[in-house]
Amino acid sequence: MANKRALIVDDSTTAQYRLKKMLKVYALDIDVADSGEAALRYLANNVPDVVFMDHTMPGMDGLRALQVIKSHPETAIIPVIMYTSQSGDVYTGQARALGALDVVSKDTINATDLSKVMEAIHIYPIDQQEKMEAAALARKVEATNNVTDLDAHRIERRAPSAVAAEQARNLELRLGHLEHTLEDNRRFITARVLRELQGLRQSLRQEFNNILQNQKPPATPAKPEIESEPESTDSSNGFKIIFIVILLVITFFLIQISSQLSENTEVQTLLGNQLQQVTNKDNRAITVANPKRNSVYVAKNDYLADLAWAFNQNALLDFNKNTLDPKPLLRLHELLNRISTTGFKGSALITISVGNFCNSIDNMGVAHLAKPETNINDCVLSSELYAMDRIMDEYSNEANLLLNNLMRDKKGILSITINVQEGTETYPERTSILTAREWNQVAQYNNRVDLVLLPDSE
Repeated sequence: MANKRALIVDDSTTAQYRLKKMLKVYALDIDVADSGEAALRYLANNVPDVVFMDHTMPGMDGLRALQVIKSHPETAIIPVIMYTSQSGDVYTGQARALGALDVVSKDTINATDLSKVMEAIHIYPIDQQEKMEAAALARKVEATNNVTDLDAHRIERRAPSAVAAEQARNLELRLGHLEHTLEDNRRFITARVLRELQGLRQSLRQEFNNILQNQKPPATPAKPEIESEPESTDSSNGFKIIFIVILLVITFFLIQISSQLSENTEVQTLLGNQLQQVTNKDNRAITVANPKRNSVYVAKNDYLADLAWAFNQNALLDFNKNTLDPKPLLRLHELLNRISTTGFKGSALITISVGNFCNSIDNMGVAHLAKPETNINDCVLSSELYAMDRIMDEYSNEANLLLNNLMRDKKGILSITINVQEGTETYPERTSILTAREWNQVAQYNNRVDLVLLPDSE
């Protein structure tokens, strides 16, 4: 029978050696990692049968590593035992709430304590494992042979207390394993439901954006007239009431959308009129450097540069987990559409920067923006939860979706280039006194969209 595998995560070689020595009595292949980050890299390609996790380590501590492990469906089912000098009911409760199977103390652990924890995950000492396998083989052989009446009589005369004790022990082990399996399945199902909800939210956002891109306020449906009808059943009346309530709710939201579109149209009309007035004047020419080609374009006026500057002053993207806040992109869509209809010919360079926010994970494994007073060492960064490359891809896809109809301009009047990058503002050093407020202020500044307008050269 192949050995099971254990991972020890501890920066102390002494603690690693002591635990390895105690685990020699088990049929285990043992791997080690000296940090939480190294453990996560190991788990990306390996699935051990148990993880012993230290608490205090350089960089990511044990509880943060535990949060990340239990937040991913691929690793959530791995039993994690906190192997640490930390103690107390508060710490034990916190560790178990985050998904730890148990907490064992480095200072007081002994073979008996370790065996109880290992039996809960069905890992036994080598000699006991061999006895169990031999007993199982004997039962199998006995089942295949014909049992004589004498043998049957002897079996019936076995001490019932010993049989009952063995059955009770096996039942207790099975129940313990079943409890852990149910807990792991709960976390897996929770994570899967969250992903489904995120996908549904993105689909609804796409449909909502398609409505906005039509730029026509939807007609408000008229309230249906309820004609007097003969008496009907209670179920029919209830259905009519529900249908009317749904129509009223839809009408309310359509009126709100229509009002917002009307306001946006008025603002963009005003900007377009001002742009048209300035375009018709013979102002002095200015040069605008193109960072992509190191060449110089000549513009007829400096109004476009001022317009881009004004947009960039209010172009921060609100924290939206791993998806793009659509509000600034919708304003940008309206602005570029208005500029293209007033005769502008050239390029629009759009740079979307991504912020690396400090998050907290609740007991259900859901990530939220950390409270301002949260210590930075208790945070999980967006790049650790979702991976920065995945966030940048998501931002790029959503930006292309929102600006799709402008990028397919058949006349070739307006050329749009979208670039997604990590924010360039430097984050503060992660010290023990740094809070989420200071970190997320920089992350919010880095989470933005910037516009540069480059008219065609004459």
